[in-house]
Amino acid sequence: MIGAFNTLLDFAIYNVLSGEFGFSLVKANIISTTVAMVFSFFANKHVVFKKTDGSAWRQAAVFWVVTAFGLYILQTGTIWILTDLWTTPMHLGLSTAHLLGLTGHDQFLVKNGAKAIATVVSLSWNYIMYKKVVFK
Repeated sequence: MIGAFNTLLDFAIYNVLSGEFGFSLVKANIISTTVAMVFSFFANKHVVFKKTDGSAWRQAAVFWVVTAFGLYILQTGTIWILTDLWTTPMHLGLSTAHLLGLTGHDQFLVKNGAKAIATVVSLSWNYIMYKKVVFK
């Protein structure tokens, strides 16, 4: 539930910033993931891993390093690759959406398709590292 809420929070901020406010996808992602990262630390520490012992400062520092890499490098990099460098996967996804009758929402589908793929990459990294390194 925590991961789902955190992901919804991230996507909501990302879409508002990139849609309503016209931020670039990379800038919107950096801001949305930063907000989600702060929420994620407290939720993971107290609800998911229920870690009450150990240094909270050490956990926060390691959490920030692990999560920052996952979000700012892996996730933002994946979005950039899929929307600017190697757009074939997004074009294939868009073609599939058009075959299913989803038209008129191309920009929304591309930016959220790239964000969804990037989220799977960063969530996988984060969960493994939280379990093995941050809240061990």
